[in-house]
Amino acid sequence: MITQSPSRSRSRGRRAVRTALAIASFLALVTGCADDPPAGHEERLHKAAGVAAFKITCTKDMWERTTAVPDKSIDSFQDAKPRKTGGTAGDRGLVEVTLTGSQLVDYLKQLNVDMSGGLLGRDSVEPMSRRMYDAIAPVVDRIQKNVPPAEVPAATVDDAVAPAGPETSPTASASA
Repeated sequence: MITQSPSRSRSRGRRAVRTALAIASFLALVTGCADDPPAGHEERLHKAAGVAAFKITCTKDMWERTTAVPDKSIDSFQDAKPRKTGGTAGDRGLVEVTLTGSQLVDYLKQLNVDMSGGLLGRDSVEPMSRRMYDAIAPVVDRIQKNVPPAEVPAATVDDAVAPAGPETSPTASASA
């Protein structure tokens, strides 16, 4: 009968432990260090999948930077071409992009990855991705299943847009 020496047995055990630690470290690097998705993210993806079209208005730079993804497995939104908007919005560099539901799902997934960190997230676009996601999410959340929209759902990412109607100043309302 052949028996292994105790040192050989310990060596195999150490290798197994090192291998297990390496695998655990790799998995933590890939999936760990990332924030949880925003509340309602999965439901939002299901709603987005069911729309025929969704419009996004933002600067061309914002669109290009948040869609330049290294992972080509979820880049169907790359096929969407930004069109310059007319009027003063176009003069300020705003473009309009129309996505299908599937493209919107992929785009929301990529924005989530970029804003949550982890190995696949891009820190350089995190603020832009968060701003874009925060503008799109409430519009998607308002979509109701089996209720046709009066118009294509649209999100605008432009904080310079003036609120509708004139705001009253405290001095004007005090003198009335």
